[in-house]
Formats: sequence, structure tokens, C-alpha cells
Amino acid sequence: MREEEKMDKDITLLNQTPDDDQELSEEQRAYIQKMLERLMELGIGAVYGVEEANDEVMIDHGERLSICRAVCCSFIFALTKEEVQKGHVQWNRKRPYFIARDEDGFCPHLDRETFRCNIWEERPERCRQYDCRKDPNVWLDWEKKVINPNAFDHLPSK
Repeated sequence: MREEEKMDKDITLLNQTPDDDQELSEEQRAYIQKMLERLMELGIGAVYGVEEANDEVMIDHGERLSICRAVCCSFIFALTKEEVQKGHVQWNRKRPYFIARDEDGFCPHLDRETFRCNIWEERPERCRQYDCRKDPNVWLDWEKKVINPNAFDHLPSK
């Protein structure tokens, strides 16, 4: 496909804005994601998260931390503008303003020995509101302490 035809196709795709009651097609989602990633690579784009002001979720993880090993601290999400401006949370320089990840795939603020957050009082809103008890990607059964066997599949191989 010639560059001119590709550009025409891209413009047509972007102009196909769905009505409020319609979902984006997979093709539209993939295109938008590709363009956002390209803009971030070029250093001319950034993504901020938007969080509703909800109550903080307090969970007594107890002995479950030795099972889940704080897998939630490996999830990728965009920080809010306020969180970036405060400067307490490290963000990914290649993907502004997503939370940073170390080589092991976990948050740089996670203490690897205790599985506790080193910036607990300043942790992102997403972390404050996340409830792993309700996430089947983490726990198959919270009460019986049965973790999803695929919970760590997204992490880099050792």
C-alpha cells in the first residue's frame, strides 16, 4: 500500500467516531494504541490516568503475601497528572506517564523482601483502590488462598 493510501485509510479510520452507545472496533482500538505508543516513542505524547475519588480499599493480606508475592505491584497503569506533579512515584521515561517497572517487572517502590510499598503514604490512587480479592486474574479463591496459576505469566522470564 502506498504511503498516501495508508494515510487516507488512517484518516478514514480516525473519522469513524462511534456514537456514544457504540464500542470502538478492535481495528480502531489497535490503531489508537499503536499511534499512542508511537507518539510516546517520539517524545511528543503522554498518557495520564483518570481516577474517580473512591474509598481506599484496606485489605489484611496476612500470609497471602507469601503466595501472591504482591503480583498487583507488577500491573501497568497510567498515573494521574497530580501524581506525576507531586513527584513521589517513579514513572516510565519511555512511556510517559505510566508507572515505572524494574527489570523484574515489579514497581521500583516495592520492597522485594517484605512485599510492602516503600511509598505507602504517597502510593498512587490506583493502588489505593485496587481490590485483589475480586480479581480472578490474581485469586481463584481469596478465602481458600488459591492463586490463579497464570497470575505471573506477564512477568519477564528469569
